[in-house]
Amino acid sequence: MKNNPFSKANDIVIKRRKNPKGEYAHLNTTELLDAVKKSAHSTHRADLDILLEIFLDRYNARQDELDQLNKELEQRIKTEVQKSKTYHKRYEQQAKMAAMGEMMDAVAHQWKQPLNALSMMGDLLVSDYESGDLTLESLKEMREDMQAQIDHMVTTLSEFRNFFRPKEKNETFGIKRSSQSVTLLVKDEFLKNNINIKILPDYELLIYGNENEFKHLVLNIINNAKDAFNERNVENREITIDFMKDDKCTYLEIKDNAGGIPEKIIRDIFKPEVTTKPEGKGTGIGLYMSTQIAQKLGGVLSVRNGDNGAIFQLKIPLPL
Repeated sequence: MKNNPFSKANDIVIKRRKNPKGEYAHLNTTELLDAVKKSAHSTHRADLDILLEIFLDRYNARQDELDQLNKELEQRIKTEVQKSKTYHKRYEQQAKMAAMGEMMDAVAHQWKQPLNALSMMGDLLVSDYESGDLTLESLKEMREDMQAQIDHMVTTLSEFRNFFRPKEKNETFGIKRSSQSVTLLVKDEFLKNNINIKILPDYELLIYGNENEFKHLVLNIINNAKDAFNERNVENREITIDFMKDDKCTYLEIKDNAGGIPEKIIRDIFKPEVTTKPEGKGTGIGLYMSTQIAQKLGGVLSVRNGDNGAIFQLKIPLPL
């Protein structure tokens, strides 16, 4: 049968259309771009749309990956910032508690002498009365002496309360007066440790910032010097507080003759939990918090070793 459609002679070869998308899917980005360029400049541009579709699909997929990565990075940054804030608050609280302990000890020493003096004056009054030597003039004189001791105690307590009272507003204050306030609170404690503190300039120099935080900075540095003196059994112990300014900056320098900071840790001395003290006797938070205070004052705290000890310098640029 000549026209039998099922005979072998009449078999029709059905050509399958190749799958360009599948053919090009294995190409990497560079190869895909090359194929796009060739197709764009060719007279046969049947696969151009498919190539562009593949390219755009890949671009969109990559963009989605980048968007997801950015979201994850933003979340990680937020988490790390929150952790940093939490750590900072913890360090700040630990430093405050450590400073409060030091200052309470100092106040106790400050009060010990006037309390003893008041007790002795009371005994003298009784003795003078019993011996008949008590006169109105001697009584008035004794009263003045007792009032002087009480005034000293009240001043010490007032300084202590002001030292730890938070101040949210910045203000202009004098470096000399503020440093004197700190040395007044630690006077007896440092005398007990045979440490002489000198504030060198005979003039005042004003800076702007949080005065109580500045006092903490000074206290942290001189307390570190006190501990270094005791650890090394240094004789003729001296701390000098100096300040000056030039056309660009105001400077505060606190020097001691306690032997300096070991070179192996001096670069890291301002990092949290780095300390020169024996294990269990120091937290390393005081100097870290001092650098934070320096930054709040708009300045930088640095340290170097001099001939006989450490020299801490607070450098604050002058307002433009």
